[in-house]
Parts: sequence; structure tokens; C-alpha cells
Amino acid sequence: MIIILIIFLSIGAYFYFFSNREKDKELEQPKEEKKEIAEEEVIVNEAPVRIEQGRVVGMKGGVKEWEIEAEKISLAQDRKMTVFEKINKAIIFRDNEPYWNIQLEKCIADMGSNNMELIGGVIFESKEGDILKGNRFYWNSQDQTLSSLEPVELLVEDNWIIADWMSTDIELNMLELEGKVKAVFKIKG
Repeated sequence: MIIILIIFLSIGAYFYFFSNREKDKELEQPKEEKKEIAEEEVIVNEAPVRIEQGRVVGMKGGVKEWEIEAEKISLAQDRKMTVFEKINKAIIFRDNEPYWNIQLEKCIADMGSNNMELIGGVIFESKEGDILKGNRFYWNSQDQTLSSLEPVELLVEDNWIIADWMSTDIELNMLELEGKVKAVFKIKG
């Protein structure tokens, strides 16, 4: 019986000293470490920022790349993605001059990379009068390319092209068409 009592007292003393030892370690931590731990555990659930009526300019190397004026602008919680709705004006610039005027319903812009997803009845009109239509386009800021994985329609001068997918540079010089493609060219002669 005495042996069992000694074993229980030993186990109790071990747990008592072990738990106090962990508390002492916590107390020995510098205050800065404790602060960092506490900050990591805090979760902030803030609402996204919503702006009624505004204009945003995407800059690249100190030069205007695009500009969007919309009635509703929402910034995501990470402040990286911006959603534009009820768009009044959208422009893609080339050499700091307006090149493509765009009509669309919605735009999702990555403010870090300046890439954009253009959605809903999208119509591009270049300063030369070229017209590009589709439902969804992607603007790649780094490569200065425009692409769509959905059907598109392109009218250049009197030439008409429809395709399932497309990719092009800003000036339509490097046009890639894929899937079912139909082209109607007016031959001058």
C-alpha cells in the first residue's frame, strides 16, 4: 500500500513540476515573441471596400496602361483584386495614348500585375476602327496581349473573322485563332 502511495505521489509531483515548467518557459519568452504569436492568431474579418462612382488608372512604368470609370468599384479583402461594375468608360492605352475603347459589363483587375478579366458583352474598338467582340477576354499586362477562350468576332477594315478562341497583341499584328474559324475577306482588285 505504501508503494502505491509513493507511486501516486511521484506521478503527481512529476505532473505538477512539468506543468509549472511549461508556464515558466512561457514567462521567459521575450515580450516581442509573445506579441508576434498573438498577432498571428488574430483573424480580422473586415468587409471589402465599396466605392460608388469612381475612376481607376492602371500604371506600368509611370505610363498609363488602362483606365476604368465605373459606378461600382469593390476592393477584395486582400486589397489586390478590384471589381468594376456598371462601367461607363474603359480604355487600354498604347504609348500613353488611348488605343482600345471598351464596352463591357464587368471587369476584375489584379492591381498587383495590372492583368484584367473583361466580362459580359465585351466590345473593343481600336483607334483605327477595328472591332473585336466576345463575352470574356483576358488582358495580360506583362505580355501586352489580349486573349479569349470563348467565341470571338473580329472586324478589321472590311474583313470579318469569327473563331472559337483567340490571342493577339495590342495592335492585332500577331493574331492567333483556334478552334472553328470562319473568315470572310474582301479582296481589293
